[in-house]
Amino acid sequence: MHPPAGRFVIGERVEAPGGRRGRVVAGQLIATNGAWRYTVALDDGSSAGYLDFELRHLPGVRGD
Repeated sequence: MHPPAGRFVIGERVEAPGGRRGRVVAGQLIATNGAWRYTVALDDGSSAGYLDFELRHLPGVRGD
């Protein structure tokens, strides 16, 4: 399933809570409420899961 327009895409640069930055590596639709949960590979080498409203788009190349 592809995220709707305006959602994050795989490979896109994002900012997470606390100013942490990274790239979206996976996305999953939560069927019960229509939200998206994303896994982000953070620049510090770790990865974390965030809900769509917790992330912010960063300027740069969007993935496909």
